[in-house]
Amino acid sequence: MKKIFIETPFLDETSFNGYLLSHLSYGDFFKKNRKISNILKNGYSGSSLFSRFRNPELIQKMYLEKDPEYFAFLSAFKERYSDFDIIFMNPGVDLVHPEYLIKNFPNAIKVLHFVDDPHASYSYGFPYSWAFDAATYISPSYSENYSMEEILNLVGFKNTKWFPLCSNNIGDPEYSCEELEVQLDQRNEKAVYIGNYYSKKNSRLAKLKKKLGKDLDIYGRFPLKGNSFWIDSVIRGIPSFYSPKTLTHQEREDVYKDYSIALNLHLSSPSLETGNARLYEVAYRGLAQVVDASNFSLVSQIFQPDKEVLLYETEEECYQQIIRLKEDRKLRNDLAMAGYQRAIEEYRY
Repeated sequence: MKKIFIETPFLDETSFNGYLLSHLSYGDFFKKNRKISNILKNGYSGSSLFSRFRNPELIQKMYLEKDPEYFAFLSAFKERYSDFDIIFMNPGVDLVHPEYLIKNFPNAIKVLHFVDDPHASYSYGFPYSWAFDAATYISPSYSENYSMEEILNLVGFKNTKWFPLCSNNIGDPEYSCEELEVQLDQRNEKAVYIGNYYSKKNSRLAKLKKKLGKDLDIYGRFPLKGNSFWIDSVIRGIPSFYSPKTLTHQEREDVYKDYSIALNLHLSSPSLETGNARLYEVAYRGLAQVVDASNFSLVSQIFQPDKEVLLYETEEECYQQIIRLKEDRKLRNDLAMAGYQRAIEEYRY
């Protein structure tokens, strides 16, 4: 049986399709309290353990200074995974210092996973690339000049593979296609956006919320109990007095059953990257999706435009596409059905 170290939504260790999958997060070895100094220096979100561990400078500092907590993790990692065949690592979640990895795991195939590009390639992906045999990535597009595969080849990876970020699509689909067809007619005609707070997205969301009013609901983790949304919109001069609600996992699943249309935003605007978790998640729940795109985003490699998703490049185009779906039930249902069928056939975890 092949043994693979990989971040997984299953148990810490489980057998799956003939493979032993295992994971050990270094989060279990560190105190999770946020230091005031880190908050002042990096902001609240930047002070989290995950954000700080995406910084190669911090990894190097802990390695050179033999930080007790980090070396407790390294020792446990070596003891547990010395005979594993594949080490599949995510910076920010479970990164072992590359020198330690090379020295102690010479026979394992080492794979580095790129999950936040193009925004963080030079921050926490490329600095470690020399220690890895292969790279996987979630966005087929990268910039105006290169695809993700092309930039990884230039960095030195000879072996690369794209795969969809569909880890939320666990388990069997909720409906058969026949059941979804009936269920779609019971949903409201509103649009929903589910996602956490990002300052680069907030102005776009605020403008769309102002234009769509009650036809767009927003959910997600926004600071200050959701009040950061309207505070930020006032500061930017586009006041939208609305507070998004936080959802549990089960509440999110229930919300999807109520809505017909899903709004999706990527961080870049116009979108360079494509393929966030929401792109697959909403299709897997049977919503007609409106997603941002550009000449570089390559979203058409994942879903077929105008058949499985609708695309937009500007906020006005986004507004018009949502109104178009709201007013055209047949188009709305056809998109939802086609996207759902593609998702359950190709984008199941």
